Amino acid sequence: MICTNNLIKKNWYVLFVLTPYEDSLCTYLKERYGADAFSVKMENYRKDKKCIEIKSAFPGYVFVCSPLPQDAFNDWLFHLEFKKGLIRQLCYKETAALRAEEIRVFEQFLDKDHLFRMSYGHLKNGRLVIDQGPLKGFEDYITRYDKRNRLATLDLFFLDQKWMAGVTLTDSDK
Repeated sequence: MICTNNLIKKNWYVLFVLTPYEDSLCTYLKERYGADAFSVKMENYRKDKKCIEIKSAFPGYVFVCSPLPQDAFNDWLFHLEFKKGLIRQLCYKETAALRAEEIRVFEQFLDKDHLFRMSYGHLKNGRLVIDQGPLKGFEDYITRYDKRNRLATLDLFFLDQKWMAGVTLTDSDK
């Protein structure tokens, strides 16, 4: 489980940043303030290099887990010294930017390093079956599979975009 502590309730906040500054802002918030700040990454197959590499799952978004309520977080954010690349905070009226159901999806799919790992599966009667990885048991959410790029499109919307996940076929028609 990520971004939680049994004793302290944490809110999830979303910062919209210029893509080149995602990692530097996360590093700054962690080192300077001890904040749990991260950019969600995913394992992605690169067909041109024939290897798996890490890329941003939601380019331009930084997530911050904090016990601070919305007003206190707003004040803290306003007084940050390092604002390079920070565009704005995404939030709903008087509540943390992520709702409980969105947080549960994050906790289900991401590992402790906030990485959406590659899933592995096979085709059975033309249907994708996941054998291992975060998508195991969630095959019903897969709406499309791009075999060439090893990407599954999920019927889950987050930040107004569909989730994409890496899936490698290990065998077909087992």
